[in-house]
Amino acid sequence: MRAFLFFFSCLLFPLSLFAQPESASKNALDQHASPYLAMHGQDPVNWQPWQPSVLKTAQQNNQLIFLSSGYFSCHWCHVMQQENYQDTTVATYLNQHFLSVKIDRELSPDIDQYLIQFAQKAAGHAGWPQHVILTPDGLPFFAFVYQPKAQLLTTLKRVVALWKSSPDQVRQAALKAISKPDPVQTQPLRLTQHDFIQRFNQQLSYQADELSGGLKASNKFPNAAILQTAFDQKNRPDMISDWLQLTLDQMQSQHLFDHVNGGFYRYTIDPEWQTPHFEKMLYTQALLAKLYYQAGNEWQRKDYIETARQTLKYAETHLWNPKTQLFRGSQSAIDQNNIEGGNYLLTKEALKKKLPPDAYEQVRTEWQLDQPAPYDAGWHPKPTRQFWPIIQARLQSHPDTIPTDTKSILGWNGLMLSTYVTAYQSDPTHSKQIKQKAQRLAQRLVQAFQADPPRAFSLENKPMGKANIQDYAFVLQGLKDWQAMTKQRSIQTTLLKLQQQAETIFLSSQGWHYSDAPPLPGQHGIWAMEDDALPSPTAILDCGNSAHLAHSQNELQRYPLAYASYATAWNCHSLTERTD
Repeated sequence: MRAFLFFFSCLLFPLSLFAQPESASKNALDQHASPYLAMHGQDPVNWQPWQPSVLKTAQQNNQLIFLSSGYFSCHWCHVMQQENYQDTTVATYLNQHFLSVKIDRELSPDIDQYLIQFAQKAAGHAGWPQHVILTPDGLPFFAFVYQPKAQLLTTLKRVVALWKSSPDQVRQAALKAISKPDPVQTQPLRLTQHDFIQRFNQQLSYQADELSGGLKASNKFPNAAILQTAFDQKNRPDMISDWLQLTLDQMQSQHLFDHVNGGFYRYTIDPEWQTPHFEKMLYTQALLAKLYYQAGNEWQRKDYIETARQTLKYAETHLWNPKTQLFRGSQSAIDQNNIEGGNYLLTKEALKKKLPPDAYEQVRTEWQLDQPAPYDAGWHPKPTRQFWPIIQARLQSHPDTIPTDTKSILGWNGLMLSTYVTAYQSDPTHSKQIKQKAQRLAQRLVQAFQADPPRAFSLENKPMGKANIQDYAFVLQGLKDWQAMTKQRSIQTTLLKLQQQAETIFLSSQGWHYSDAPPLPGQHGIWAMEDDALPSPTAILDCGNSAHLAHSQNELQRYPLAYASYATAWNCHSLTERTD
C-alpha cells in the first residue's frame, strides 16, 4: 500500500511535439484563453478545467480524479500530450475510469504547489508534467511525471485495480499522508537578520560550485533569490563576492544566455551551463536583469550592464503585448516545426545560407562546424571574435515565429516594474526611456488592482482567473520600488490597500494561503513560503512584521537557502513610514 504513495518518474528522452491529430475531438478545454489548456482542447481525453463542481461530480460517481498540471513552455508536457493524451487507447481508458482534470500551473499555482509538495514528500522530487491521482474526496494518493504510453497504461491499471479492491485502505493512507499545519510559534523571535545571514553564508559555502558557479547540482538553475540575497549583503565576504562574479560570468557567457536574441533560458541540463532547456520565462528575465544591473553598477562591469540591457530588450521585443500594456509570460522550448530548441539552433546549411562568406568562415572555425553538431538540430550560437554584430543580426528569430504563452501574469509584471526601477538607477544613458516604460507599466498595474484583480490577462486583454498571493506581493513590491524612485506620495494609498487586502484575503490563523479559497482538502496555510524560481511572496508581505517572522523562525534557521528572500524581511521599508 505504501508504494502507491510514492512518486514515480523516469528518464526523459527528446521527442518532437505540437502536432494535433487531423480528426481530433473537442472537450471542455477547446478555445480556452490559456494557450496551455487550449492546446489540449482537441485531445480525445475528456478533459475538464478545475472548478468546484469537480469534487461534487467525482463523489457522486465515485470516480478517481486524474489531475494533470503543466505549462505552455514545458517541453515534456508537450511530449506527454503527443504520446498519451492524443492516443485513443490511453484516452479511452482515462475516460472510462477517471474524471480527468487539466490545470495550467501558472493560472492555478495553489493547486500545483499542493501537488508538488505531495510528490516531493512522498519521494523527494517532483516536476512537470505533474500528475496526481486523487480519491473522489480530493485526497492525493499517487503521483508521477512523464511516462511513455505502455508504462502509463500499466500505472493507470494498477491504480484502478487497487481502488476497486481496497478503497478504504486507499482513503486511510491518503488521509495519513496529508500534512498537518505547522504549530504556531508563540515564543519571541530569537533569530536576527545577522544570524540568518550567517547561517545563509555557511550553507552557501557548502553548496556553492566554486569551479563553474551556481550551486552544485547535475542541472544548473539561476537560483535568482539566492544570488540576490548573496549580493545584497552589506559586509559581503570575499568568498561570496568571488562566487557571485564567477556565477554571473558563467551565466552570461555560456549557453544559459541566448546570445543572438537576448534573454536567459530557464536552466541548463548539465552542471557547466552548456546545454539549455530552451524555454524562456518572463520572471527569469526580470530577476536576472535586475541583478546584472546592480552588479554592473557595483563592480563597474560594463559587460554586466550590457547583459541586463539585452535581457530587457529581449522582453520588450518578444514578450510585450501592446493590447494589454503588459508583458506576456514565456516562450516555448519547441518551435513551430515541433523541434526542441529549433528557434535557437542552426544547421551548417542554414548558417551558410544566412551568413556572408567571411562571417561563415569565422563561425565554421570557432564553432567547429566540421565536427558533429552538439544538438540534433545544429549549433547554439556563441559570440565570435570577429563579425559578431553581423552574425547576430542575420541569425535573429522574428518574435512571431516563436510559440509564445500569450497570457500576461500580473505578478510577473510586478517583478518587471522592480527591474525597470533598478535599470533607471543603474543606466543613466537610457534613464529617460526607462522611466517612461516604468511609468506605463506602473499605471497599468495600479489600474488592474483597482477592483477585483485577475491572475492574468489574455492575448485579447480579457481577465483570467483571480490574483493570488504572488500577484499581490510582486505588484506591491514593484509599486513600492516605483514610489521610492519617483517620490510619488499619491501611490501610498494604493500600497496600503494592497498590503491590507493581501492580509485579509490570504492570511489565516494557520498562516498564508496561495489563494482566497484553497480548493482541495488538506491544503492549509504556511507561515513562510519557500523561494523557488520566484522569490517568496510571504517574505515581501511579512516585511518588518516580527510576529509573522516569529512563526517562521524554525524554518528560517534550518533552511536559510530555501528562504533566501527572508533576508530582507527584518528591516525592509515599512508602508506605514512617511515617504517624502
